[in-house]
Amino acid sequence: MKMGKFGFRIGNDFERPNTEIFDKLKSFGTPPISDGLNKFNTLDSQIKPVAPGIRIAGPALTVKLRPADNLMLHKAIDLAKEGDIIIVDTGGTTNYSILGDLMSSAAFKKKVGGIVIDGAIRDIDELIENNYPVFAKAITPAVGDKEGPGEINYPISCGGVVVMPGDYIVGDANGVVVIPPEQVDEIIAGTEKKLAYEEKRKVDIENGIITKPDIDEKLRSLGVVE
Repeated sequence: MKMGKFGFRIGNDFERPNTEIFDKLKSFGTPPISDGLNKFNTLDSQIKPVAPGIRIAGPALTVKLRPADNLMLHKAIDLAKEGDIIIVDTGGTTNYSILGDLMSSAAFKKKVGGIVIDGAIRDIDELIENNYPVFAKAITPAVGDKEGPGEINYPISCGGVVVMPGDYIVGDANGVVVIPPEQVDEIIAGTEKKLAYEEKRKVDIENGIITKPDIDEKLRSLGVVE
């Protein structure tokens, strides 16, 4: 459906996989997924959920806004499908909010899976009361414009990570990670390996093995311990 011109356009829709993959990713949590990603593709640590206990996983509907303008975010909510994660590049602007209670209510009425914003929001009390799955960098009462330009379903940079339309977004209290779909099997394998290691370490700790053997091995190689 490509429409518009560079900087003010809407790209083609993307293919959405079966929801089972997102249920699996959500159950992992972001820390082991980050390990499975070899520490890459984690958004800026300031981007966190507005309410406790929130977990999201779904395909990325990408939005690029002019700083302090949310015109194309309104249209993205209109275009979003159930389960989509609307992920927004504001150019890092935190002095003006681009989302509040009414826009959030509209998005979640459509059963959007979550909203991730590298920028600011407002109406925080209402968002928390409704337990809306919104992630953001900052909170401010000031609001911006609805003039554009902006882009939907084109590559963006969110929280220091390149995000493509259809990428898999996973978020929880620890933060947000981005998984390229073509790498998901490899990432899941790395995540499961990390989880298996953590379970083994829990057993070791319970059995009194407090310090991992490789810690002393490392220190010994550095001449710190004998």
